[in-house]
Amino acid sequence: MKQNALKGALRTVLQRRRAMLNPADYGFTRLVPQGRRPAGGGLSQTQVDDILGFGRGTYERLENGRYNNAPEYVLRSVGELFKLNPHEWVWLWRMTWHHDPPKPIYPEQNDELDGTWQQVIDSVPHAVYITNHRWDVVAFNSHFPRLFPGQEHPANTMEYMLLDPAARRLLPDWDSAWAPFIVPQLWAGRAAYPDDDRIADIVRRVVADPVTGPYYRDFGPVFVHPDGTCRPFNHPEHGIGWVSLATSSPLSSSRFITMTMIFTPGAERPVSPPPIRAT
Repeated sequence: MKQNALKGALRTVLQRRRAMLNPADYGFTRLVPQGRRPAGGGLSQTQVDDILGFGRGTYERLENGRYNNAPEYVLRSVGELFKLNPHEWVWLWRMTWHHDPPKPIYPEQNDELDGTWQQVIDSVPHAVYITNHRWDVVAFNSHFPRLFPGQEHPANTMEYMLLDPAARRLLPDWDSAWAPFIVPQLWAGRAAYPDDDRIADIVRRVVADPVTGPYYRDFGPVFVHPDGTCRPFNHPEHGIGWVSLATSSPLSSSRFITMTMIFTPGAERPVSPPPIRAT
């Protein structure tokens, strides 16, 4: 798609959102000479600058697709003023930066997941669970508890895999096939959410643990997600085998991770399926 078409689409959407805002609601009692006012009324471009504390012409550059690499605070300020929903926020970033935003526009909305996802995971014939960014298990299907003795699944997968001795019996070759690959995920979570007390507490306990502490201080290959890996697993019902892992994240709630665990019984590692390639 040509850049002019992208700029035109961005301009049209932002003009429409501007037109929905009444200048009187923001203390403007008369028209200002500078800046275009959208057809049908609404805020002018310079009024947007004044409300948000921008220098004159800042918003006009954004609306007309001439503000390359606009800072996050500019996009966030405009998004909050225009009351963009999470989908529109993603759209704005893709139209300006050509990738998804680093953070949701309203963090509290990213802590909620549409209930349809429970129906999705219930329809999968393998163990599936959903965690938040703290690795708390927030949803799962009927196959997931069967992976654990007595069908007592952990409340937090990171705590279980790194701090619960029972995990080292369930996960064969824990010290070579599991721990070195799990610890970098904890590092990445700590870096992504430096102010999260819950993650900080897990890190503190892992560092203090005599078994897991050395892995945290000197882990193996950097590996920040388990997608596509196959690891040994001691299934309570089916015995020794392997689990192939596949992860995904809902577009509207990036703090949630969906994990599918496909178990294959037997001592021999299953052959990986061929990769799916974009055409």
